[in-house]
Amino acid sequence: MNRRKEACHCRNVTYGMIEDAVRGGADTLQAVMDATGAGRGCGKCRDFLEYLIRDIREEMEKEANHAVQ
Repeated sequence: MNRRKEACHCRNVTYGMIEDAVRGGADTLQAVMDATGAGRGCGKCRDFLEYLIRDIREEMEKEANHAVQ
């Protein structure tokens, strides 16, 4: 993932900022919006943010499963 790429253009929130928020415990769209401000402008990115959050959470699960093995 390109952490510098913008996920929310209205608020200049990057993929990395979203990932950091999710890894820090913001595991819902609302929590990510509260933590980063993403999705609070025009709102067009909200669907994308949901997918990005899901993908990051799946990656975290994989990492956790590998750490246990």
